[in-house]
Amino acid sequence: MEFLISLLIFSQIDHFGFATISSPQTAGAPCSITVYAYDASNNIVTNFNEPARIYTTPGPQYGNLDIVFNNGVWQGQFTATLAGTYTISCQDYANPPHTGESNQVTFNPNSPYKLLAILPGQTYTPGIDSGKTGNVVPQTAGDYFNVSVYLTDQWSNLISSGNDSCQMTSSDGFAPTRGFSLNNGTAAVSPVFRTAGSQHLYTRSITTPSLKPDTSSLITVYPGDYAALLVMLPGETYLPGDTETYTPGKLDLPEDQYELQDFEVTVYATDTMWNKTSTSGGQIQLFSDFLFSNPAPESLVNGEANFTINFSDTGRVILWAEDKSTSGVRSYNNYLNILAVVDTTVTPDSFLAYPNPMGIESHNMVFAYTLQSPSNLIFAIYDPFGNLVYRRDLAAGEEGARAGTNRLVWNGRNEKGKRVASGVYYVVLKAWTHTATIFNKKMKVGVVW
Repeated sequence: MEFLISLLIFSQIDHFGFATISSPQTAGAPCSITVYAYDASNNIVTNFNEPARIYTTPGPQYGNLDIVFNNGVWQGQFTATLAGTYTISCQDYANPPHTGESNQVTFNPNSPYKLLAILPGQTYTPGIDSGKTGNVVPQTAGDYFNVSVYLTDQWSNLISSGNDSCQMTSSDGFAPTRGFSLNNGTAAVSPVFRTAGSQHLYTRSITTPSLKPDTSSLITVYPGDYAALLVMLPGETYLPGDTETYTPGKLDLPEDQYELQDFEVTVYATDTMWNKTSTSGGQIQLFSDFLFSNPAPESLVNGEANFTINFSDTGRVILWAEDKSTSGVRSYNNYLNILAVVDTTVTPDSFLAYPNPMGIESHNMVFAYTLQSPSNLIFAIYDPFGNLVYRRDLAAGEEGARAGTNRLVWNGRNEKGKRVASGVYYVVLKAWTHTATIFNKKMKVGVVW
């Protein structure tokens, strides 16, 4: 009886042991492993046929495998994805569990596979597919920030032999492209965004185009501090982030205005990159070198102040804005054509265009006409060969398709936004209701740039 009890005791599992694993191995490549279930005297427990798990000792996220012992032994292939020197562990599901570790094994990085960019707020985490943990910290337009770039294998392990020439671009069309070179597989890059909003960074290798490029997670970019004023005139398009054009922060020429006729002016409080801020308060005032209505100062509301103005004389005028409560904040000069009022009395059957030709006094042509009732309308412009240059369709009741005198403005551009060539063009205006055509006129106009 004592002999039987002794035999049972010696047959109980005490720990796990590994056959020596050859070193080095390659991260991400299977290696052969043999694991034994041992008793306290390091004898194989041949009646052990239970499940267990083997895993990389730095953490199971770098490799783990569920196994089942057969007569106290398991043999098979195991893959570890983390480069470095560490052991492989085995643990079963007993309470408390039985454990064991292999010898120290060096896992070298695999083949070069991708570029990895780590942004502020993220931590480089080799051994996993993404290679990064943490959330990207929001950035500020106009402020440079640090990005670490790594050449890695598929599991984000550093390849220290890489010296590729690389390029970093972004979804921000105004942000500069960054060219840089890896040094032993790494590089520090300082990009900058100019446009507030949500942006991505893109990193690729010029030397080895087959390397998988990196696309960052979405980066929130906030406007910087209030630092400038931007005057927006009718016909202009707001363009935040634009810092290099003749009129930074906006594009398109302003529409010509007429003496003593009111028009709207909007002033934005922006950062240095022309992104509108949420600033409120201040005292924004408009100024000009020509006599104009000189409205009272307006306070900013969420980064915006609105004015209605008119000019008393014709010419090419300069208009600018200043914040009288903040020393030194002034817009750049904005240029605008003020034209003499043309006699635009429109009889019921007439179709007027002014100025005609366009381009000498003004970059816009105004078409005036009278409709007896709200009507559907086609406004089309053709070149001398009958090719359509520009078309606009209006539904009855829209501006330009209402009862009474209507006006449409053409800026001398085709449907692709390109300025047309100097020459003669034919304008067709057709208006109709569901019962009849009520207006059908043609006109020849000129364009001289």
